[in-house]
Amino acid sequence: MKKTLSFILYTLSFSVALTLATPAYGQGVSVSAKERQQVMQKFNAASSSLKSMQCDFVQTKKMKLLKNEMHSKGIMYFVSPNKLRWQYNTPYSYVFILNGNEVQIKSETSTKKIDTQRNKMFRQLSSVILQSITGGHLRNSSDFTIDILKTNNVYSARLTPKKKELQRLYNAIDITFNKNLTMVKSVRMEEKTGDITTVEILNVKTNTPISETLFKVH
Repeated sequence: MKKTLSFILYTLSFSVALTLATPAYGQGVSVSAKERQQVMQKFNAASSSLKSMQCDFVQTKKMKLLKNEMHSKGIMYFVSPNKLRWQYNTPYSYVFILNGNEVQIKSETSTKKIDTQRNKMFRQLSSVILQSITGGHLRNSSDFTIDILKTNNVYSARLTPKKKELQRLYNAIDITFNKNLTMVKSVRMEEKTGDITTVEILNVKTNTPISETLFKVH
């Protein structure tokens, strides 16, 4: 289950369709302290106004032991401050629901409910998920060392874990921003196992009504 949640953690952010050339992940020139502050301020101002979000996503996973890449698609719903539904539709059905302190994981064959107040690991992972949604990781660097890079006028952030719990999961996480620094275009996770997961988020709608039934934990 820990592997399943790590698969999801950083796939949740703010995005638009990929209309710009994306720089090579983890590459580029580190910006000056002044430019870094400007980038962070602009993105944080935009992310702080997010009340709800729904979008499609395309996920690609390259596993160290396999030649072929794994592709999956789905939809995500988020309502501030702590409601999330991350749903895979193809090639399999799988749903992760976070509603306050409750987590529910549904597959085609089973359903599991977890109280994060009683489970330290899930409590930490839930916190990481929500900070990814709200841009908290870029405002609070207690979990990561953050380097802002620039390639062909496209900004990206490389997050290197500080804490042991996250170091066991990831070597680094790369986030590419859109041109206006209002959303994230894609997220790439270099996992400790050598696997690489990349998520592109498309067709984003923000601050529109989302049904509460999508977040019910049964």
